[in-house]
Amino acid sequence: MKKILQFFPIILILFLFGCVAGELITRNYYILEYFSHSEKEELIQDEPFASSVMIMDTKIPQTYSRKQIVIRHFGPKITYSDNDIWGVNLSDIIPDLIARRLNKYNIFKRAQREFYTERPDFEINTTINNIELYQSEYYKQAHLNMDFYLKKIDDDVIIVHHSVNKEEVLLDEEMDTFVQVINDLILTESDKFFVKVVNHLFKEELSKTIEEGEAEVIDSLFVEIAEDEEISSGTGLLLLPAITKTDDEPHYKIYDKYNYEVTGKIGDAIPLAEGIYSIKYGSGNSSQMMEKKNIKIVPRYKTIIEPDWGCLLVDVIDEKRNFAKVRYEIFDVESGESFGSEFPVEEEIGEQQKIWVLKTALYKVTINNEPFNTYRDFTTIYIAEGKTQRLTIVVGTDEDDNPTNMVGAGVLEEDVTLAALQKIKFNSAIHANMNVNSDNESNKDEYETTITMNLQLDNRLVYDNFPIHYTLKNLTELGTTKNPDSDFRISSDDMDLKNTLIYYFWEKLGLYARLDMNSHFFKANYYSSDKFNFIKQDVDGNIIEGQNVDEVEIKSHFFPLVLKEGLGINFRVLSLAKASLYLRAGFGMRQDINNDVFNYSHTDENNYRIYIEEESIYKEGTEISAVGNFQLPFNLNYSTNADFLFPFEKGEKNSMEWENVFNMKLFKYISLDYKIKLRNKQVDDDYIISEHTLFLRVTYILR
Repeated sequence: MKKILQFFPIILILFLFGCVAGELITRNYYILEYFSHSEKEELIQDEPFASSVMIMDTKIPQTYSRKQIVIRHFGPKITYSDNDIWGVNLSDIIPDLIARRLNKYNIFKRAQREFYTERPDFEINTTINNIELYQSEYYKQAHLNMDFYLKKIDDDVIIVHHSVNKEEVLLDEEMDTFVQVINDLILTESDKFFVKVVNHLFKEELSKTIEEGEAEVIDSLFVEIAEDEEISSGTGLLLLPAITKTDDEPHYKIYDKYNYEVTGKIGDAIPLAEGIYSIKYGSGNSSQMMEKKNIKIVPRYKTIIEPDWGCLLVDVIDEKRNFAKVRYEIFDVESGESFGSEFPVEEEIGEQQKIWVLKTALYKVTINNEPFNTYRDFTTIYIAEGKTQRLTIVVGTDEDDNPTNMVGAGVLEEDVTLAALQKIKFNSAIHANMNVNSDNESNKDEYETTITMNLQLDNRLVYDNFPIHYTLKNLTELGTTKNPDSDFRISSDDMDLKNTLIYYFWEKLGLYARLDMNSHFFKANYYSSDKFNFIKQDVDGNIIEGQNVDEVEIKSHFFPLVLKEGLGINFRVLSLAKASLYLRAGFGMRQDINNDVFNYSHTDENNYRIYIEEESIYKEGTEISAVGNFQLPFNLNYSTNADFLFPFEKGEKNSMEWENVFNMKLFKYISLDYKIKLRNKQVDDDYIISEHTLFLRVTYILR
């Protein structure tokens, strides 16, 4: 039964992985289709050209002829998407679309994919050079490089050539948006090719507005409006893209031709019945909101509105980078109109960030209820089209930590869109404390002074890009003490490093791998005010003897070195703004490497202190751990990290380490820290070692 329990986490990993395997290999298939809403009426001919044309299969190089959608990484590197597959043969579907549109325009007497009983007069050939998704850390683009040819068969001469090499920025992250943009580009460039064909065959120039896309006023990135077109039944999608790439985008209003109002959220695709719509969006009152009209919704088509607005987020902090609850107000510099006032939000406790959607203009931001014409407590910021900026206002504080006046303001992150996409966050801080005691208890005329100094370097790195989450925590501590009868000596020396990588296959459940290390930098000695003799015996039985000394080295540089490795299941029990808790179980290994690490054993009959070298310990077994952080009332923060290892080998001792840290903020830069660490001894006596540390620390944030 014990063996079964030891292997239970591994069995659980395999079971859960099998359960989700089907979900992990889910594939999406995409097609290209014909959209009549983008047809150009100017290209429709009353009388066709008295010739026939055959549309040949599209030529595609081997790189792009595979079923998987090609992803290019801005360089020579390409990859093939395993989960996004073309559901059609591109060599067939592209000429099919061209043939259908050609027949709609009535340009040739006969336009077919194949001729069985006669020889056609002309031939249309197409070549795909590139059809791929450009992908970088900051944005995605659809890339189409394609050539169209009209060839006269009798002369074997190309008489019309059209080439396109275009990249379109995608306004959301969905793969179906990439496919739709490619679909639109193929149809649009086919129209431009047909303009050249008609000009050549009929020897007449069509209006340049067709080629330049200015035939009508376009309120959408993809849709041209035909006011007199008959409306049929069907449902399409309307999307105002979320340029902040967050879930906090505001809502906007949609009106149909009967002025019936519905509400949509920026960033969400809203299903609408086919027809003509108008929208109102933006911050401020109704008269300050922006408006677009004549937006046509086409069945089975996502109409994406190109952003002509910008977004502003406002943070208010004090000089220590703590949240400050100070009301701010936004004014249009040109008109002096107020767009509203708000308190900043405390995102750490789950409050939703206010996103201001504003037209391109210069704005004035004031605090402390200052009016538009104030010359104090204000800053200005320019909102650009399609950009998002985060304005950080810094306020001073009085002796009771109450906010006072503005001491600084500016855009610390140029573009929140880029900042949101930068998945790596790094924080670093220095904690320090010092204690000086002096008294003349021993001698009236002589003071004895004890000085203790402690310094901690705290580094944290987080990479969060679902489904991958990686954390690195490093705490390096160094302390020195000077007693009246000695020089400065190392009193605390510790270096702790924790690395954890989690792959989530569900929001709360994932696989974890970890590597932890604990060590120190300097040698450790035992000191005595009285002379003593010692014997040190290593694991091989070798003996080192010393006599009449006042110190002896018991630990060498970097040893003992403790390494922990683990692999298993991670379960996210809590993930709140003020509380987080993770439980982990799986296969674990631990190495206690004790080179030149000596423990005091006893004093023999000859008054020699006996030191025995500890043996290195290597264990494998089932590990269970818990990691949590909780923000409690009264500025108290509690963090805990518990590790348990149950070895597979009979007779080996279980390992337990449980660290608890309580931190109470007292003033701006000062806090009280209490740490208690519990662990069991790996050799000899079976009892729990308890380490307590209490100190008042000063913190300086490096980053």
